[in-house]
Amino acid sequence: MGLFENENNTQQNPVTSELEAWVGILYSCISADHLITDSETASLSRLLHSKEKFVGTDIAPLYAKAFNLRTEQGQLKYISACSELIKREDKETVFALALEVLVADGTLEKEEKNLIEILSNRLKIDTAMASKIIEVIFLKNKGNIKGM
Repeated sequence: MGLFENENNTQQNPVTSELEAWVGILYSCISADHLITDSETASLSRLLHSKEKFVGTDIAPLYAKAFNLRTEQGQLKYISACSELIKREDKETVFALALEVLVADGTLEKEEKNLIEILSNRLKIDTAMASKIIEVIFLKNKGNIKGM
């Protein structure tokens, strides 16, 4: 073992909690098009507050940390870091919510499609299950007003 080998191999994950990971992934999705609207932020807040695990949680500091880490690390590295902290039983739920956030405006741009593919890989979502989730979310959002 070299003098610096241990130091290089033990790089710590900057995402320190499961709640941070959820917010980080979903925040990355609303910021995929490099434009975050107040309605997207409000929608994401409502979505998170509807989940039992976020009851009593102040989401604002989690948003701030997500913004900072995504900026520092870049989207792909940040999503990978967040994905490591998502519990196995929550991976499909987070994937579905991420897709929901991405298609809320009724469209899925090329960059957003790439993000969904990367996210399904990082979360280790089975291809057949990912296809089912995508189909259901698209059906649910069919006819949404674009740009809302």
